[in-house]
Amino acid sequence: MTARPDLPSGSSASAPAQATDPQPTRGTPARLRAAIGLSLIGAALTGLGPLLGLTSPAVPAAYPAWPLLLVLALLAPVAAAVFARRGRPVVAAALLVGPAAFAPGRLGQDVQFAADAGMAARPELLRATSLLNFEPGVGWWLLAAGHVLALVAGVLATWGTRESGDGSHRQGLLAMALCAGVLGAVAVLMAPFSSDDPYLPAETALDGPLPVLIGSALLAVAVPCAAGLLAGSTDAEFARGGLLGVAFSLIAVAVPPLVSVLVLDELSFAWGPLLGLLAAAALLVLAVRAGRGEPAEDVDDLRLPALTRLLTLAGVFALLAGAVAVLAALTPHVAMPYGLRDPSEYPARMLLPAGILLVVVGAGMLLPKLALPLRPVLTVLWAVVPLAAAGSLDAVFTAVQAAGAGAGLGAWAAGLSVLLAAVSAVLAALAGAVERDDVDLTEMAMRRLVLIPSLVALVLGAGAFSLPVLTAPDYSAPGVFTDFGTTSWGLVLALAAVVGATALAPMCRPGPAAALLFGAALLVAVRALEFPLTAGRLTGATPGLGLWCAIGCAVVLLGTALAARTTAEPSN
Repeated sequence: MTARPDLPSGSSASAPAQATDPQPTRGTPARLRAAIGLSLIGAALTGLGPLLGLTSPAVPAAYPAWPLLLVLALLAPVAAAVFARRGRPVVAAALLVGPAAFAPGRLGQDVQFAADAGMAARPELLRATSLLNFEPGVGWWLLAAGHVLALVAGVLATWGTRESGDGSHRQGLLAMALCAGVLGAVAVLMAPFSSDDPYLPAETALDGPLPVLIGSALLAVAVPCAAGLLAGSTDAEFARGGLLGVAFSLIAVAVPPLVSVLVLDELSFAWGPLLGLLAAAALLVLAVRAGRGEPAEDVDDLRLPALTRLLTLAGVFALLAGAVAVLAALTPHVAMPYGLRDPSEYPARMLLPAGILLVVVGAGMLLPKLALPLRPVLTVLWAVVPLAAAGSLDAVFTAVQAAGAGAGLGAWAAGLSVLLAAVSAVLAALAGAVERDDVDLTEMAMRRLVLIPSLVALVLGAGAFSLPVLTAPDYSAPGVFTDFGTTSWGLVLALAAVVGATALAPMCRPGPAAALLFGAALLVAVRALEFPLTAGRLTGATPGLGLWCAIGCAVVLLGTALAARTTAEPSN
């Protein structure tokens, strides 16, 4: 059985003539036809809008790129029209999800043309040759309207779509789609090229102007989220179309910078667009696999061994990550020139408690009786390693660039520990997905006794990772919203882990809910340890507001974990 959108008014679902209609488009709902039409118009505006000038006074592109932009914008809408014509409306509807998911991010990036066109670094659309103040032109409004129409088309196409299938989720496909999505997210945050032209600044998203940063961040969120949600569909047709749409959208983002490098002598290759194409190629391959389905009868036979293997592997990688983090804490991170102090000495101390915690959790997961209870803890606590390693690696990068120092064994071990911890988190998450296949979730309910304190912990956790833990004269602590740097990435990952734990715990069973909250409490506690472990490097250091938020958050999380553990599941 295949999924299909709702039939148009006046048609009969039981009419035998429709099942053998030689013209499949007659069964295509009016809503889907309208969505495809809107997406085609939006693609045309996106490709042709720059011809009318994005700025006033008008500034041309560095080369005639509009045919390429038009073709790239039409990939998903034309494919959707073809599938609809062939009587596969679910694939057609899902194809428009990818462009819709990318539309807010692409619109955010294009706002830069209205804010300061000279800093846009988009030679395929515009190449400034002066520092004049530009106003938005007619072409920019058409370009923005194209993105809005793509978003509307995606919502309209899927509004009446009903998925059907055997109800099974293919964990392998989901895992690979998420990995490809993460690769695509990294790609859109990297610099599109290297540049010798002062009017084409080549910067990463984090170093770029605010509209570019916001737009790139939205794209980085959209790629893995859209890929994961679509690959997790129980309908093979919907999964296939959705992954095709995400791949086409990612190609439309990655190809123009590569062509600009080939055309313009001032630009040179950067890895970001190539990684984006690799992620898109992986999604295309997965889209083909998504439509094949998997035999349902084999799932139950493979589930238990798969769960055991995943738990064991997650424990092994967590144990290795913790051990390597401890090694990093005990070995030099950088070899400084004579007379200069090692700036990584104090930040590296954070790796010791982080490594010990992960060693304990990883070793516990190798014990059969503790593997399942500790799995949710690991899905949150893995972030303690990047939280601890980011500060020391930031100091190493600064010493290497500013003082000509050499990276030591500790720096390499810290980087390796982050990679191992991330692998353990992915394996633990996959094990959780397999475990949930054996659990009846039909009676799942939101538990207020856990929800309310979780929301309190969420607010305190945001303060713990956004506000400085210690303050000192003439010292500006790295943060999430200010002085963003390498250290900030560790704070962002840790904050995301705490947000995920507090959001999911009220909907989980008592055991997993308590484990999630306990892992989050340990993570926040390590954040609080930053003050006693690193305050000695600064003269006049005093506790910051982030320290008190971290302590309060840890206490609330521990109390909520106890409440979640003792709260009975809702009765039938």
